[in-house]
Amino acid sequence: MERLVELIGNGAVPLAELAERAEVSEMDIRRAVQMDGRFAVIGESLAYSPALHDGTVWTVPIDPDDASGESSDGTRSDGTPHEIPGGFVRAEPHLITLAWWLVTNPVPRLDADGNEIDRLRDVGIWVDDHDADVIYGSADWLEGVGPIAAFHVTTDGIRVEPLDQAPAPDPDQVAAVRAAYDEVATEHDASGFGDVSQRPQFTVVVSVLLEALARNGDAFRKAPIAPVPELLAAAGLELNDGLVAETGFDWDGLGAWQNRNRLSAAYGLSDDQLDGLMMMVGACELVAEIGDAAFGGTDDERAGARILFAGLLADSSITGAFLQETQERGLNFHAIQTFTESILAGVGGTGVDVSGVVWLRSLCHAIAGEWDDAIRIVETHVDESTTHSLLLVEAAFNAADRSEAAKAQQLLTRAGVTRADDESMLPEEALRLLDEIQPFTGRRARTDVKRNDPCPCGSGRKYKQCHLGKEALALDERAPWLYEKACRFVRGEAPDMLEFVAAGLSEHADDLYESLIDLPFTMDLVLDEYEEWNQFLEQRGQLLPDDERELAAVWRDVPRAVYAVESTRGSRVGGELRLRNVATDEIVVVAGVQLDERIEPDQYFVGRPLPVGDTYRSMSGFFPLDASRADEAMAAIAAGENEALLGVLAAELTLD
Repeated sequence: MERLVELIGNGAVPLAELAERAEVSEMDIRRAVQMDGRFAVIGESLAYSPALHDGTVWTVPIDPDDASGESSDGTRSDGTPHEIPGGFVRAEPHLITLAWWLVTNPVPRLDADGNEIDRLRDVGIWVDDHDADVIYGSADWLEGVGPIAAFHVTTDGIRVEPLDQAPAPDPDQVAAVRAAYDEVATEHDASGFGDVSQRPQFTVVVSVLLEALARNGDAFRKAPIAPVPELLAAAGLELNDGLVAETGFDWDGLGAWQNRNRLSAAYGLSDDQLDGLMMMVGACELVAEIGDAAFGGTDDERAGARILFAGLLADSSITGAFLQETQERGLNFHAIQTFTESILAGVGGTGVDVSGVVWLRSLCHAIAGEWDDAIRIVETHVDESTTHSLLLVEAAFNAADRSEAAKAQQLLTRAGVTRADDESMLPEEALRLLDEIQPFTGRRARTDVKRNDPCPCGSGRKYKQCHLGKEALALDERAPWLYEKACRFVRGEAPDMLEFVAAGLSEHADDLYESLIDLPFTMDLVLDEYEEWNQFLEQRGQLLPDDERELAAVWRDVPRAVYAVESTRGSRVGGELRLRNVATDEIVVVAGVQLDERIEPDQYFVGRPLPVGDTYRSMSGFFPLDASRADEAMAAIAAGENEALLGVLAAELTLD
């Protein structure tokens, strides 16, 4: 590294030249510097940031809310705490060329005598609804700096001082910025961007500034640098969200063009489909404001627009893109509900495919808590001619909850959901459903009735002509599936609660979080302690077979308890576990357990054995507990203090 720093100096040196002089390959150099923020790649050249910036003074307006830290909600973009002790300065645009340097190498903040005060760092945090790079030091590093600050950069560190006013743009710096922009700005394919006779030209601000520093570093060292937007404006340029273009550039057109390209890449839509999609999204925005006039000015125009939109939404890719775009624009489901209601009301009798509209209507009903209507509209509109994959998958979920495994599989197959070499484009929840129903698609109910015997249903027909192959599995065979249905509901409707419980259990063992979130016991805590059983029965209960709905209601009311092992019997697969409720001394025998050789008498567990007929089953899982914590766990359970129970269980996973 020292050799590279020496060869580069305070400018930028072509990589090919560096490789020749250092007697290594260009790839060796790229590998060596790729995670070292002190080095900046500028085109095909390499610069050493401390030397490149040495002697420059950057003018930075200080936002008072940023300086106090009040403009941030305290998190990174992933929702975790950012741990900045005080205020911060946004790196973009004024200090953006320093950002990567400060990410990997905290830089000393110096006083007027060159002594280190603290260290400046760069981190990404969540500010104003987007991820932003910010620079920060100790808690009080911005006290007394004022509304404008000068950042003096040297190879030893950075000195931050207040300024009375910002300097005017220096002519030599302006010329360097203009020349840099002309060098690095890129022309782009104009397809779909306003006037197609002109190719839009723009680039990112950091590229312009680094190129300008590399081209004429002396110009930036001889005078303080004006605030970046003013410097760019003096060069005939303007800044917008990190991008730089000629003054007067069509930023709205660029945004629409970029969005169009994003949609095309994400959903593989043609130009005509994209036009239709954007027209639909615009109409959906307007419906809430102006009603049916959003579909057109005349009856014929409105009728034609409804037919067009229904036809477009019959393509599941466009339906998914429409939902995504309306959410991106902040439209609520009431707007989508009004939009789709108007379409359905206006296309009756036209024969147009309304499957995409129906799927959106079902979603709106579910969001509004109208569970019966959400199910009914799907059941009413799905038939043998339906090809809309999203609607078919929704119908498959309904069939699975009715324990119609074969029908659910047929619907998934029609939707294109199969286990194949490439499953990357298939929705994860649909693949999970396929795995869920697989054990039940080829199973038949136990029966002693022969093929030619009278059917037990009393129809008078032979068994083979009536119910052979159509029998429902016995409840004890369906019990594990019933529990899995409830788990599927939690994954789809309460994922945040599942994550919350897993995080609570892994409080002292972060590395166990991923395994805990998939643990049956974790799922059961969400179902029982956090009352998702009630939600499951309210939203999906009408689909369950009567005996399953009754059993689910029983399971909902089974209390959690601390159990001690009395004895075990049988093999590791299909064994029997005899447990004593520590609080009541009640004995329960859990059948069909995969016995672990480490299970011993008097070992303690927290759990909810679930009754199925005359036996108990272990679908809900058990959590091992040290006997010394039994009283604490029982007290938390008795008091209904869920977080206290999580704390007791988390202590079991404490890593020494």
